[in-house]
Amino acid sequence: MRILYLNLILMLLPVVAQAQKPAVWIVTDMSDKTLPGSNKEGTLNDPDDISAMAGYLIMSNEFVTCGIVVASTHRKEHRNSPDQAVWAVDYFGKAFERDRPCLEKRISGYPHGLCVADDAAKREKGYIPVYESVLRRTAERFEEGKSYNLSDYPSVRALFDEVSRKECSGEFVYSSEYPLNVLCWGSLTEPAILVSYCLEKGLLESLKRIRFIAHWTDSSLHQGSLECPECVANCREDAMACRFLKKNAAEGKYAYYECGAIGQHGIVSGSFKGREYYDAFRVSSLGTIFVTGKPVPLGGVDDSDSATYYVLLGRWGVTLSDLLPDGTNAPDKEKVNERMFKLEAVNIREELLRRCQVVE
Repeated sequence: MRILYLNLILMLLPVVAQAQKPAVWIVTDMSDKTLPGSNKEGTLNDPDDISAMAGYLIMSNEFVTCGIVVASTHRKEHRNSPDQAVWAVDYFGKAFERDRPCLEKRISGYPHGLCVADDAAKREKGYIPVYESVLRRTAERFEEGKSYNLSDYPSVRALFDEVSRKECSGEFVYSSEYPLNVLCWGSLTEPAILVSYCLEKGLLESLKRIRFIAHWTDSSLHQGSLECPECVANCREDAMACRFLKKNAAEGKYAYYECGAIGQHGIVSGSFKGREYYDAFRVSSLGTIFVTGKPVPLGGVDDSDSATYYVLLGRWGVTLSDLLPDGTNAPDKEKVNERMFKLEAVNIREELLRRCQVVE
């Protein structure tokens, strides 16, 4: 009987370990950087999210990834561009497929791969669903007071369905103790639509099961100022959405953690420089995407949105407890967090490189 009991515990250990991984949903403005655009990189959207996504997938055994929304952007030039979910699954999915056998063998715990969201067979097998945002076609911005029908916003609907998901016992999968972490890497339009819908329908408990972690939607130190900390790119992109989310977070309706610019001025600025160092990542297909997504002068990589998942993991200098859940970002606190990430930036890069180099 004792042996049977011990065997039962051993069988349950992987389930317990899986349950402790943070659940993640990513909303990114990322799109195919070969599509020509008018920004300084010659692309439609800043390709920094490409490097951040490659880094995330290299680290993805640390998370339960419930969905990735791409092309959540207001670039009108995207209206006639190809399906960006298909692009993302092809671009990242093939690289992940090449790297995964070695990553799984040497490190373990990785998802099976990426698939377009309507591929039910692959989702059943544990592939990460990738959604294309409706914003890619509409380029619309948030309107406070508008009654949103989520059937018009499939990727927002998918997020709502995920946070509303129940186990077979009837209990919700997510709770305030185990929330769904929504990493915001660009405009806040989709998160604002979700919150607006929940508030209109009186679904306040749904909002308690969700936690937003945003990159650079507020900073008094970089781009913004003490007088106008919200005058930064990811907030200006949809100012009404940004203001709406911050206001309701300040009222305690849900948790909103603002990273500020600590990814750019901590992780990116504090990292190794030099092409020779980053060439070592190229033994991995994902590592190659990481270093070529958005290279920076002097031989570095701009993956600044990665701050959102490194604070969630909490092992490299800055944790969620170092941020406030009300959407605010005091300049003295941002300065400390920036310094802590800068001190740990080399270790962050070394961990990514270690993982890339297990690929044969």
